[in-house]
Amino acid sequence: MIETYYAAALAAIFGAVVGAAAVAGRKAPGAPKAYIVTEVDVTGDVAAFQRDYAAHAQATIEPFGGRYLVRGGRVVGIEGEPPKPRIVISVFDSFEQAQAWRNSPDYVKIAAVRQRETKSRQYIVEGLPE
Repeated sequence: MIETYYAAALAAIFGAVVGAAAVAGRKAPGAPKAYIVTEVDVTGDVAAFQRDYAAHAQATIEPFGGRYLVRGGRVVGIEGEPPKPRIVISVFDSFEQAQAWRNSPDYVKIAAVRQRETKSRQYIVEGLPE
């Protein structure tokens, strides 16, 4: 009878410890994501920009685990310098993946079109741990 109580008590303690570890693991911060922000004002050949850059950009980020959060849409300036008319925000699992995409041969090849046909700026920003 006493052995049954000890076994039940040990099982309860073990269950509580495993449960607490699972909750703590779920709440532990993960590595911060990285965001690439690109501001674009097409000042050159719009058709060339669409055909030679925009149509291919998504295919270049997918191998690096990237995806779009924002790709165009409405933009309104709130403070400071006004933003460019088109904003694109991509997210990657790490700062290193974002840099690897930005420096990849496939992206560098089409980035030349963006640089030629637009006034733009692009930067990587590290997010908060999740």
